[in-house]
Amino acid sequence: MFELYLVTFNCARNLVNPESLAPPLFDALPPTASLPDVVAISLQEVAPIAYSFLGGSYLTPYFDRVTTTVQLAAKLRSYGREQLDHIATRSLGMTGLMVFAKPQFAERIQWIQSAGAGVGFWNMGNKGAVALRLGISCGSSGNVLGMTFIAAHLAPMECNVEARNKDWENIVRNMVFLNNDTSGYTSSEEQPLLSSSSDPPQDNNGMFTPGSHVFFAGDLNYRTHDDPPGPTAYRSYPQPNHAKTSPLHYSHLLETDQLRREKEAGRTLHGFEELPVDFPPTYKYSMRRAQRLKVHKRSRSDIDETWEWVKHRYPSWCDRILFLPSPPSTSKLIPQVYTALPVQLTSDHRPVALSLEVESEVLETHGPADLRSKSPFPINPNWRTRRDAARRMEVIVGVLSYFALTKKGNAVVVAVAGVAFGSWWMATWLQKT
Repeated sequence: MFELYLVTFNCARNLVNPESLAPPLFDALPPTASLPDVVAISLQEVAPIAYSFLGGSYLTPYFDRVTTTVQLAAKLRSYGREQLDHIATRSLGMTGLMVFAKPQFAERIQWIQSAGAGVGFWNMGNKGAVALRLGISCGSSGNVLGMTFIAAHLAPMECNVEARNKDWENIVRNMVFLNNDTSGYTSSEEQPLLSSSSDPPQDNNGMFTPGSHVFFAGDLNYRTHDDPPGPTAYRSYPQPNHAKTSPLHYSHLLETDQLRREKEAGRTLHGFEELPVDFPPTYKYSMRRAQRLKVHKRSRSDIDETWEWVKHRYPSWCDRILFLPSPPSTSKLIPQVYTALPVQLTSDHRPVALSLEVESEVLETHGPADLRSKSPFPINPNWRTRRDAARRMEVIVGVLSYFALTKKGNAVVVAVAGVAFGSWWMATWLQKT
C-alpha cells in the first residue's frame, strides 16, 4: 500500500501564501499517518489571465509558491526527516496540476502522459481541465499501475447547471493523453528522470481507460441553489455556532446540492464517487474582510469565529474531489479523510483535501462492467484541431491582456506610444526647418 494525497484550491489569481497554507496542508491525513508518498494538487485561477494564457515563465512564480508550500508542509509534518520532490507540472490556461512524491517513490514512476481540454470561450482555457497519468511500478513482476489525476474548472453561476454538465461532456470527449505532449499546455520546463524498465502505453487514450485509477478534482462550481440569492437571503447563511439540529446548519444545504442531484440523474461525473461531505461550504468567502484582518494582524482562529460570506452568492461546495471506485476483487483504493482546509487570506475559496490508501497491484480489467472500459462519451475525432485552434486564441488573448491589464504591459504601450509620438514630432519639425 502507498499513501496518496489530493488537494484542490482555487487561487483566485493570487500567489499562494506558504506560511498560511503549509501548516494545515496535510489536515486530511489520519492522525497516525506519515508523509504521503504522492501528492497531487489541482489549481484553478492560478494567475491573472494574461500570465495564464501566455504560460511558461509567466507562471513560474505562481507554481514556485505552491512548491514552497508543499516542501514546507512536508518538513513540518515529518519534523524535517522526509521530503517531497516536484515530479511534474502541467497547465491549461488558468488551470494547473502539480504532482509531488517522496524520492524513493519517484523511482517507481515508469512513464508520464498528459492531456488537456479547454471548455471556456472559443474552447480556451479560462475554464477546462488538465491531466497527468503516471505509470507506477508494482515491484519485480514488471506490472504497472496507472494513476490518472485531473484538475478541472467548470462553468460558474448558480443557473448554469446544464453548462457545467456540458463542460464535463466536452472534457471527456476532448481530453486525450499523449506520451510526448508538445502543446502549449505544458508549463513545466522540468523533465523528471523516469525509469526505462516499462514502455509507456499507446497515445490517444481517453479519461476512461483500463488499468488506471482516476481522480477528478477542482472547482466544479456546482451550487446549492439554481438561482442567485435575494437581497435578504444572507441572513440565513450558516455559521460555525449553528448546531447540527439547527435548520441553519450548513448540512441542510446539501439537500439541494446540484452535484449530487446531477450525478444521481446520470447527467455528470458518470461512475465517479465522493466521500460524504462533512465540512462547511467552500465558497464564496469575503476576500475583502480577509484582507482587513490581515492588515490588523488578527489570527486565523479569529477568522474562523465567523464565516464571512459574500451576500450575492449562496454558500456552496464548489470545490470537490471524486474518484472512480475500484472494480471488485482487484487493486484496492481506500479513501480515508475528506475535509476542507482553513480559509486562506488570498482566496474566496477554501482548499479541499482527500487522503487515500492505494494497493500496489496492477488494476485488472473486469470486462464491459468495468467503468474504465465504457466511457460515457466517445472521443472527439477532431480533438487535436480543436485544441490547437484554442491555443492560438489563448496566445492572442494573452498578449492583448498583457498589454492592457498588467503594469509591465502598460509601460511597454506607453513607451511605444512615446517613441511614435517623438518620431512624428521630430519628422514634423524637420519638415518645417
